[in-house]
Amino acid sequence: MALKIASYRVLDTNSLVVAPEIDELHKCKQYNAINGYKYQAFFKLHELDHHNATDPDLHVDLMLYVMGPCDGHILFSDQNKTSGVEIVLGAGGNTFSQIRDGQRGQSLRMKTSPNIMSPIDPLPVRVRIYTTGQINMFVGNLTGAPFLQAITTTVNVTQLRYVSFTTWNTALAKWFYDCPLPANGTNATQTIDGNELEQEFDGKQRLRDRFLTAPMLHDPPANFTGVNITHLYLQGFVYDQSTSLVELSGVVRFSWTDPRYRWNASEYDTTVMLGDVCHLVWTPNFESVSLFSGAYTLCYITMDGTVVAEIDEFSWVNFCTLPDSYRWPYDSNNCQLRLLAAGHERTVPIRLAKSKVKYETEFEQSEWSLKSIGIREHQSMDTAYGVLPALELHIAMDRKSEIHSISIYPAYFVANLLISISFLTAGRSRLLLNSLGLIVLLNTFLSLSVIVPRSGVPKIYNFFQWSLVFYAISSILFVIDLWLKRTRVSMPTTSCMGRLISFPALRFAFAMEQRSEQKSVRWDEATCMLSRIMMLVVTIVFVVGFVKP
Repeated sequence: MALKIASYRVLDTNSLVVAPEIDELHKCKQYNAINGYKYQAFFKLHELDHHNATDPDLHVDLMLYVMGPCDGHILFSDQNKTSGVEIVLGAGGNTFSQIRDGQRGQSLRMKTSPNIMSPIDPLPVRVRIYTTGQINMFVGNLTGAPFLQAITTTVNVTQLRYVSFTTWNTALAKWFYDCPLPANGTNATQTIDGNELEQEFDGKQRLRDRFLTAPMLHDPPANFTGVNITHLYLQGFVYDQSTSLVELSGVVRFSWTDPRYRWNASEYDTTVMLGDVCHLVWTPNFESVSLFSGAYTLCYITMDGTVVAEIDEFSWVNFCTLPDSYRWPYDSNNCQLRLLAAGHERTVPIRLAKSKVKYETEFEQSEWSLKSIGIREHQSMDTAYGVLPALELHIAMDRKSEIHSISIYPAYFVANLLISISFLTAGRSRLLLNSLGLIVLLNTFLSLSVIVPRSGVPKIYNFFQWSLVFYAISSILFVIDLWLKRTRVSMPTTSCMGRLISFPALRFAFAMEQRSEQKSVRWDEATCMLSRIMMLVVTIVFVVGFVKP
């Protein structure tokens, strides 16, 4: 059934008289909806001048006009602007209109309406929503029977507070809303008499009626060759290591051949059936083990039985545990995502037509980045639903280490440098350097304990612990050295320790002043040499820990 919109322009001998509905537009407010299918501006219904439903059972009574080539979308939403009632005019390339439960929600009522919208002639629309959930939409004919009627049971229409407008793809729609109803009378703008919508039956409508009357199929055809993923484009990647969940999102397009939907082009005068036909034919249902979700937004069928279906916003989730993070923050991870589908009595093979998957790195929404995506097809795989064919994606990811390296390694460098230098100094200078190193080390250590993964112990974590040990040794040597200097206790020069400390080459290597062999050796010189040895040990451990794992 096609719809033709009658012209309202009257041509006399002198000029072109503007149509009556054009004359009404100056009484309305205007909003231009740009492309992209995004509801950006929300208007409060109770603040509109001409939205004054006098019937207590009537919650919404809105008069408006729309001009555009196709795809005029209206959304009545609740306080959170997330759910409500969506009305679509001229969808599917200006072929059908629809009432839905919310944005991209379940279809409540659909009607074929080819060429209902026009970029030059304003289309009058009146929407009336009752508190019972009844939705009446009048298009052109504002006094006769509704163009579309539906009842919603999932939306509380009394909570609808906003109205918003948008369009689809690259279309541009001009909305004139908050309009008064056309008045009767010879000197006023006349109401539309309802003759502008004329029914015409064509081949496309007869073909659609054929699909509508056909029984719903729950299985693919016999000898089914499978579903091909002809296009897979990833627009989002998230890995949450706290929940061990990895999620992909984007656009996917499927195609398969079903001989049960073939037709003769000469009989129906068309080779392709476009529009919202996903609910008319068999489509693959993905098993819950796949954790794959998304609503079909575009379907079309060709005369040879080829069905093409597209999901423009899918979500693919799977569990992926994080292995031992010894190399943190330079660690990596590998995950697998499975996609399975099955009918009641037949299996549904799934394969990817292309060997590579396209993805955008700027859509990465976590501290992990995609490194590569591999594809593997299984003819049979043991699942909770039995042996099924499956498509498996192997994802390799790397942690984005730059932010962690910048926040951790400089502090680690400064703390160890201060502790190392403290072994060369004495007195209060040693105590000051050691204390500053401890403060920097503890601050970094506490920050590290918050962001480090719970799986495994990173290498840098162990070296932080060693730095704390060296701080403690430096503090102990400081106390011992302070006590020995006050007591000025000497050791015999003939003892092994005394001869070792008096050895000139060793004193030169540890930057100690040379002394005569007859002079007695004090014990505080032993702690000084021990400090030099510890400084060397700290430097070696510090260099090893600072190297990228």
